[in-house]
Amino acid sequence: MNSWMGKGPLAICVFLCIPCAYAYELSDGLNIEPSGRYRFQDVNDELRGDAQASTLLLRLSADWEIDPSWQTFAQLDAVTAFNENNYNSVTVNRRTSPIPDPAGEELNQLYIRYKSDDNWSAALGRQAISFDNERHIGRVEFWQNDQTFDALNFLYQDNLNWQASYVYLKKAHRIFGDDAKSILSAEDIRFEDNPVRSSSELGNHQHDSHLINTKYIFSRQLELSFYAYLLNNKTARTFSSDTFGLRLTGEVKPGRIKYGYTLEYARQSDSQDNPWNFNADYLLVEASAQYKSHQFGLTYEKLGADNGFGFATTLGTNHKFQGWADVFSSYLSRGGLKDYSVSYRGRDGKLRWRIVAHQFESDGGGETAGHELDIELAYRYNREWEFKFIAARYEADEGFSSLPVSQQNLSTWMLSAAYNL
Repeated sequence: MNSWMGKGPLAICVFLCIPCAYAYELSDGLNIEPSGRYRFQDVNDELRGDAQASTLLLRLSADWEIDPSWQTFAQLDAVTAFNENNYNSVTVNRRTSPIPDPAGEELNQLYIRYKSDDNWSAALGRQAISFDNERHIGRVEFWQNDQTFDALNFLYQDNLNWQASYVYLKKAHRIFGDDAKSILSAEDIRFEDNPVRSSSELGNHQHDSHLINTKYIFSRQLELSFYAYLLNNKTARTFSSDTFGLRLTGEVKPGRIKYGYTLEYARQSDSQDNPWNFNADYLLVEASAQYKSHQFGLTYEKLGADNGFGFATTLGTNHKFQGWADVFSSYLSRGGLKDYSVSYRGRDGKLRWRIVAHQFESDGGGETAGHELDIELAYRYNREWEFKFIAARYEADEGFSSLPVSQQNLSTWMLSAAYNL
């Protein structure tokens, strides 16, 4: 990607608008809001090489309520990488561990929404879409360039029991950014051998896909969701799949301790022009117990495999799951994976913390791939400012032969400061 400092008319516009943005808050139906996040990440990678990335995201969002029924929303993003030439952003591959935070600018969202008086709404344009816990469909907000979609989105919500969504998806704007085009940058180490970029690394994927997610809330003790994600990825054929799933979640508080649970099962098969023939299962079992601001959790997650192809979450917020070291967060897997994890989270005033321990095993063979420990500390200074420290260490056991990075130790840590993001 071109650097923000060299290219940057859009980024400069965003930057200059920040001091005066609040002048528009009192205008008729118009609200303009600036936000930003600086992050420094360090990776110690025995296989691919150590990496450091120093990046800044500047964002300007504009929300205009034309009348009670019609609303428009626009969002401009600009990311600068202060040491862009020294790490592998995936958009430009260099001889370090990947940190997918490329520099660049783009129109992140632009849509118009209609809200009826009968509990339904429709949004047309580029927008953020997330379902349930974002395992299958999400925004990937951890990275500086998040994921948004060109889509037509229908939503019915009666604010009591029913919530139903249908999305026609035309294009996915992925975390690698608009500059991750079909031909590699001349700065990419792969350029001389083969300048054609892999479809899995492209910044944009063309779709002819349908997303359905329906939820019925019986009570706090039981919420039932059904989903069908019918993906026809016209850019990356191996990303095309049909996924049907059922999700149950709820909580009970018989005394001073609140108990929560989640049960989810999904079945995925190849679709459209996908050259792989497979049928794979997904299973999630979660249980938690919370006393005041302290919560303990147990999670079992299985991404099954069939015919050498693993259950894939190509539009999901993959960084949130299976460890923050991102050893297993690739979009496609050649084998199944089981993740057993124990977590603890708590809060004291403005300080929050979370600790998660993982054990990763292969699905079927039972070999232990490795273990990981994740730690997060977050300090919310006020409504606008939040500071975070995140660390993750993966220790390999047997690993997977199909995933060389899983056979080596890897650790990472990061510091971030976010303004109202």
